[in-house]
Amino acid sequence: MSETKKKPIRKKNKKKPVAEILLVISVLIMGILVVLFVYKGKTNKLKNAGRTLSGDYPMPSELIPSDKRLYFAYMDIPDMIFEKMKGKSFKEDCPVKRTDLRYLQVLYWGTDNQPHKGELIVNVKIADKAVDIFYELYKAKYPIESIKLVDEFGGNDEVSMGKNNTSCFNARKVEGSNEWSMHAYGLAIDINPLYNPCVFEDGTYLPVIAEAYIDRNKAFQMKIDENDFGYTTFVNNGFEWGGSWEKTKDYQHFEFVTE
Repeated sequence: MSETKKKPIRKKNKKKPVAEILLVISVLIMGILVVLFVYKGKTNKLKNAGRTLSGDYPMPSELIPSDKRLYFAYMDIPDMIFEKMKGKSFKEDCPVKRTDLRYLQVLYWGTDNQPHKGELIVNVKIADKAVDIFYELYKAKYPIESIKLVDEFGGNDEVSMGKNNTSCFNARKVEGSNEWSMHAYGLAIDINPLYNPCVFEDGTYLPVIAEAYIDRNKAFQMKIDENDFGYTTFVNNGFEWGGSWEKTKDYQHFEFVTE
């Protein structure tokens, strides 16, 4: 009786192609990212100092005392910021030194009813006061459309005002004169300038697109007058309002009264 040779059993190759493995991994990673994105979008929460916030920044109603140090603070001007300022807001003949100024970051309540982070350059003499003022404005949901350095507009004050940008330092002269503006010392802050133009004695005004807001008897958003919360807050911190001047009426302008 002849023996039948058994054929060796070949084991199936269980290895999957590399491309297939990479595809599976990619799909898994994408799935995780989508889940994280959706989760973040739905919750939109942030843990900060042991509490839960409703967004990237605390809402005015969520502010606690320690937030003043976190979100309303100033420092020496960083090199990166000063490089942006050179030749724009800070010129060679600037009447103050870099060391006389401070870089300030604040939160502000936007006209879109959302919190935003803003930045200003101010004189060291008013840095503490500026922190207090913008902290109070934010708590009160005082609407401000934009707070950016004028260097974002090439140091051009007219362009900055036309964009309704709130700002402080800019080494420029008083319009129509050879005298340095208080902005050149970092001692004046312009708030919502488009809606609160500077009206000169001869009837001209800046910004030039602010004609609709020259008549201060009209009611409109962001108008500053003596009943305005912004007016009260600045004046209570030792600032003078340009809207109270006898001839030129600078409704956007608050300057610190120095000796």
